[in-house]
Amino acid sequence: MSHKDLSFRCIAYQEKDGSFTGVCLDLDIVEEGHVSLEETILSVNDAVSSHLQVAAKLDFPEELVSRSAPKEYWNKLREITKENVSKKSFEPFQFFTTQPPTGLAYA
Repeated sequence: MSHKDLSFRCIAYQEKDGSFTGVCLDLDIVEEGHVSLEETILSVNDAVSSHLQVAAKLDFPEELVSRSAPKEYWNKLREITKENVSKKSFEPFQFFTTQPPTGLAYA
């Protein structure tokens, strides 16, 4: 499998205090306290990239590549997608996928 074949489910949303949180649901990576949605998405992408680089050096151990986020974040995904479907507006939430950087080899 090529690294281009991989993608990860991620969410980014605004907290009640105005800060933004981003989560990679498939790797249990959480980035909190950002000031903008764009900064949050970039931070999650960087964290996923760094995580996968470490995993690659360790020959992709199961405990690093098969880590689902806690139920609270999956519930958050359901909550905000349900709200947004009824409102037909996707602000301040964005669902996105991220792909690993080029140069990593996957078996």
